[in-house]
Amino acid sequence: MNRSSYMSRMETFDVAVVGAGHNGLACAALLAKNGLSVGVFERRPIEGGAAVSERDVWPGYTISTASYVCSLLDPWLIETLDLEAHGYDAYRKDPASFTPLADGRSLLLGTDRASNEREIAAFDADDVHGYEAFDRVASDLGRRLFDTFADAEPRFDAFDNATQRVLRGSIAELVERHVTTPVLQAMLANDGMVGTYLGPRDNGTGYVFAHHYAGRAIGVQGAWAFVRGGMGAISQALASAARSYGARIFTDTTIDRVLTYDNRAIGLVLDDGREIAARAVASNAHPRTTLLELVDRSVLDPTCIARLQTWKSIGPSLKLNLALGELPDFTCRPGAGPHQRATIHVAPDIDFLQKAYEDARAFGESEEPMLECFLQTPTDPSLAPPGKHILSIFAQYFPYDRHDGWSHAAKERAADKIVASIARFAPNVPNAIEARQILAPPDLEARFGLVGGHIFHGELLPGQIYEERFTTRTPVPGLYLCGSGTHPGGCVSGFPGRRAAAAILQDLEVRV
Repeated sequence: MNRSSYMSRMETFDVAVVGAGHNGLACAALLAKNGLSVGVFERRPIEGGAAVSERDVWPGYTISTASYVCSLLDPWLIETLDLEAHGYDAYRKDPASFTPLADGRSLLLGTDRASNEREIAAFDADDVHGYEAFDRVASDLGRRLFDTFADAEPRFDAFDNATQRVLRGSIAELVERHVTTPVLQAMLANDGMVGTYLGPRDNGTGYVFAHHYAGRAIGVQGAWAFVRGGMGAISQALASAARSYGARIFTDTTIDRVLTYDNRAIGLVLDDGREIAARAVASNAHPRTTLLELVDRSVLDPTCIARLQTWKSIGPSLKLNLALGELPDFTCRPGAGPHQRATIHVAPDIDFLQKAYEDARAFGESEEPMLECFLQTPTDPSLAPPGKHILSIFAQYFPYDRHDGWSHAAKERAADKIVASIARFAPNVPNAIEARQILAPPDLEARFGLVGGHIFHGELLPGQIYEERFTTRTPVPGLYLCGSGTHPGGCVSGFPGRRAAAAILQDLEVRV
């Protein structure tokens, strides 16, 4: 039977998208906007992947289960798809950062320059200018990265040698060059380790930091925002935009494999045996899932298979969501206040962060973990019942490959350790907890398809960034990657979806 007669028996789309994560939805919306017929196939009952707001996990609560704040969402995508008309509404997280200390002091930084100067000068007046100089450097690095995120052919060597040295170096080195106050150093270094199984003194964390400073979603370089309604509101806006252009989204639909003919992708086979024909297939799944599980390995060469198998994708992050009956009450700043709207860091100095990493390598998890805590409910009370709150905690290091595995008891012990760490600064937290949700790396893998529990589809480090990341066009003609395994990598940005859509439109010779 020839290919055309074979495909005529199937439901047919111009493009079939595997996975309704935010990048898959962005890709689908852009393709549909340009006149292509698009079908999106998602195994979970809701769209969004890891950018999801889940309702009634506990009665009356809406939880940003995995991703929790927004900065890198592509402004071009927001404008082109008119996402605000589809419900997207982001607002700046201000203050930006709050770090309590065991001696009763604390550091609170935000958009108020005079307040920042007072806060920093209380530790060391000389660091006021050092902090401002660091912020200029960070903004410049973030700007340089952002300007390459939509590149069709990204090249790391396009950066000048000085920039490359910073990006290949450690975040500790960059921070310590500018400021001397330990708590300020730790606060600034934190973004160099998020999602990464390295410590702040390890090379490559300079790039991870700059990546987290690259966002312009709210028009301010490096600023982070909450999304009203939780992070799932981004995915819902993208899904709404895609549907408005005619894309069809199928949830509760599992892909068995990518259908090929003469070694070319021509559609999908669903787990119930149904076949979907398509001129192109875009996969939002992890590269390893796409090419080693959904594609017949006989169409891949040994070099490609070896690269997929050695791709660094061991996640070190655990997400803990807590339903609280009251706000955390910090000993250093009693009562309600602006500090509860900031990212709450538990890390007094860089050595603490480095030890957290080294303990995980040696013992399977951090003895005293690095914590990023968020309370969106003070500024978006719709997410919880009246008077209640959600404390969202991103914790490292709790690696996927811990030597004794991830039993239920191990997860509970990890959560207990995290709660105890917070309780040292906010003693009311343990008794305020009404429910908790623990997502260790294996849970992130099982629930969201994050292989190895890695939130970025693989490490965002030199060797796995820019031209060394997976390309949008795969070795299988007609099959494209549109997820975070491609440039520019992780965070809720939409750039991988945008780049995949551009490649597909070009290859299908669609006039844009």
